[in-house]
Amino acid sequence: MSKAQLTEKVIILAKGEFPGRGKALEALTNASMRICCDGSADSLLEAGWEPDVIIGDMDSLSPELQQRFSDRIVRMEGQDNNDLTKAVRYCSEKGIEKLTILGATGIREDHSLGNISLLAVYASLLEVRMLSDHGEFFLVNSGEEVPSFPGEQISIFSLDNRVKVRSEGLRYPLEDMVLSHWYTASLNEALGESFCLYFSADPLILYRSFS
Repeated sequence: MSKAQLTEKVIILAKGEFPGRGKALEALTNASMRICCDGSADSLLEAGWEPDVIIGDMDSLSPELQQRFSDRIVRMEGQDNNDLTKAVRYCSEKGIEKLTILGATGIREDHSLGNISLLAVYASLLEVRMLSDHGEFFLVNSGEEVPSFPGEQISIFSLDNRVKVRSEGLRYPLEDMVLSHWYTASLNEALGESFCLYFSADPLILYRSFS
């Protein structure tokens, strides 16, 4: 793996909805390294790209593809972590500091929810964002200035239902609002070129809509 691959546009492709347009497809097209979670290699090949690495227990990768790509398969057994988490940990161990996850949502809602929640776990390993055709999930720290634009649709989520959040720069201000449910701070809107959130907790999960 070259130094450029460690620092440039690394993507992990999961087995959800395949990128079809916008920023998600752009990230896939411009990637310097494409890492597939097990069976997502089939979808990548159908779209005209070859995987650089395939990670997982290979339970959904055909024997033909296992033989064809035997030189780039990283087999990781065990059910304690899903294939996406295995791929993220692989990237962290290889010194990759920043990556984009594609195909983590869509098709199965239970997988989507699980994958989104894992962003909070990945925060301790590297900088990560999750893109779909419809929007972007990313992490934000307290006091961090988040670039935006007037009218951008923003939702805020926390896995800890005790967190209190104060906001600056959102249409519907949060004044020490307790994020007791996932819907509590959803469907908000940026007022300007940036906004900030203030809270005493681990990073929050934000969603920005592309529509």
